[in-house]
Amino acid sequence: MGSPSVLDWLVLAVVVVTLALMLTRPRGVPEAWFALAGAVAMLALRAVPVRAVPRLVDQTSGVLLFLLGMMVATGIVERAGLFALLAESCVRLARGNGVRLFVFIFLLGAIVTATLSLDVTVIMLTPIVYALAARRRLDALPFMFACTFVANTASLVFPVSNLTNLLVYNRLGISFATFTAVMWLPNLVAVGVNLAIFLWLFRDRLPRAIPAAAELDAKSEAGWLWLTGAVLIVTLAALFTLGLLGRPLWWASLAGGAVLLLAAIATRRIGWRQLGDDVSVPLFVFVVSMVIVVAGVERTWFDRVTLPFPAPVLPALALGLGAGAIGSNIVNNVPMTVLALSWLQRSPAESLQPLAFGTLLGTNIGPALTTYGSLATMLWLSLVRRHGMDISTRAYMRVSLLTIPPVLLAAGLTLWLVLAVLR
Repeated sequence: MGSPSVLDWLVLAVVVVTLALMLTRPRGVPEAWFALAGAVAMLALRAVPVRAVPRLVDQTSGVLLFLLGMMVATGIVERAGLFALLAESCVRLARGNGVRLFVFIFLLGAIVTATLSLDVTVIMLTPIVYALAARRRLDALPFMFACTFVANTASLVFPVSNLTNLLVYNRLGISFATFTAVMWLPNLVAVGVNLAIFLWLFRDRLPRAIPAAAELDAKSEAGWLWLTGAVLIVTLAALFTLGLLGRPLWWASLAGGAVLLLAAIATRRIGWRQLGDDVSVPLFVFVVSMVIVVAGVERTWFDRVTLPFPAPVLPALALGLGAGAIGSNIVNNVPMTVLALSWLQRSPAESLQPLAFGTLLGTNIGPALTTYGSLATMLWLSLVRRHGMDISTRAYMRVSLLTIPPVLLAAGLTLWLVLAVLR
């Protein structure tokens, strides 16, 4: 293997500058536009041929179509008022206690993530929680953080819980039963540790009592409210069914979004400007751009890196976890999972299981360390910014640096014990 060429070093420089700009976000520019600049640089350097772009886009087309459908659907449902009603239901179940409300929201997010997906949790839960905080005059920040962190830390248990799970599940041929048997306990531990840390971290910001609020405005839109709710429920049920059947999730999300959009347009309940507000274009730009950036790194540097395949469970698990977590916070978890699969498929049989599940642990929980490591976190950021909350990278990482390392450690040790027992 020869020494790195000028092109290799230029590619590395592009990656470093791109990541630095995404982390610092000078003048508040969204991460997506720096990722796009990095992708353009890769194409200009010919580290990635232009003819390869359609193939690279196709690798993430399922993810993008899924997100598109869910963004459209939940935007319409939110305007119908369903999320405001659900917010008040949360308050009643909490019986006026702010800490109990926080726990309830966190556990609800864990259930939705496990059975549907982390992206669905972020899309659904964030508007619910924001509506609740606004109506009840609560400090929204702890509840907003709960939405995104539970989506990442609770996404281990089923293949359908995370798109990274589906990538590994489909490519490596792991059975649904095996996946669940290995991951349910690490998932439970991750959620429990994350919740405990948040209760301590936000102890001074969680209200002991929930302020009263005026009744929701009565509207003559009950029929529309029930229709949008019914379509959303059918869509979510279809997502879970397709996940169990191993079919693409975007079939359900795109169909549900299309039905709601057509109904909203036909009844003049939505305009093109509102539709543009619901669909986060920068998120799509980010995904495609980072796939191109990763492809440039893979073509120039990946073959130079020789990773070992340790046979013992603990070293293999630790290697997969560390590589998945670090890589996801460099290039985002979906491109990192695609990159990791080429490595996992070369691993010997005795190393494959701990490497694969360790990598998933790293690419599911680890990406929550940065604002761009997980697609769910980026989607959450676009939603909170749409509602007028600008959470900076520094503010986010003050929380993530205290939360993610202990959650990863606890879940990793639990996964090690599970794999040791199952062997």
